[in-house]
Amino acid sequence: MALVRKIIGQSTVDGLGNRTAIFLQGCNIRCAYCHNPETQAMHDAEATEMSVTQVLDEVRKGIPFIRGITVSGGECMLQAEWLAELFAAVQNLSDECGHSLSCLIDSNGTIPFARYPQLMAHCNGVMLDVKAWDTAVYNRLTQASSNQTVKENLVWLLEHDLLTEVRIVCLPDRVDVETILRNIADIFASIGKKSPVRLLRFRPHGVVGELAEHPMPTEKEMSDYAAFAQSLNLEVTVK
Repeated sequence: MALVRKIIGQSTVDGLGNRTAIFLQGCNIRCAYCHNPETQAMHDAEATEMSVTQVLDEVRKGIPFIRGITVSGGECMLQAEWLAELFAAVQNLSDECGHSLSCLIDSNGTIPFARYPQLMAHCNGVMLDVKAWDTAVYNRLTQASSNQTVKENLVWLLEHDLLTEVRIVCLPDRVDVETILRNIADIFASIGKKSPVRLLRFRPHGVVGELAEHPMPTEKEMSDYAAFAQSLNLEVTVK
């Protein structure tokens, strides 16, 4: 059983194509700009305990209009064993419905993917949120002590062709966006592989705390980030 916060039957913003998005309850960091703060607590009255079979019934409702599922949170890797069962079941569902359904993870990268080979065997890719590169910046932003595992996951996923997308929330003076981009470009070059990079404009919608009223980055700031990424030969999109 897993604690599920919500399921969006059809979503076009949670990975490639139209997908069923499943948000699990519970997160192990506390991002200052979190857009889903209701998912942070490990237990919440609004979350529902669901079996793989129950979630699969929800996924079936979208067939044949979905290309697969994306599981997010919170941090879905906190329930990795259940996630492995779900992904294996979705692969079986692909055989049942006659077309392939892909399984994606949206993760903050704080839990090593290499520890879960059964899960990764059924996973088609990970959208990795890189919150910050400098450890001090990461600590201020997330209240977590280290982002070393995030960096190690970035390399591991890239080496195993499982890095679907790197996601960076852009918030000038709070997030070291250019440092992240520079280091990502260096890693891509050293490994000889690439992944798309998505620059996400900070939006205060849903945010609580000190950043609730913080302005969004300007068009110029976002275009400057994009231009810098392109100068590093990164495949970048802005949202």
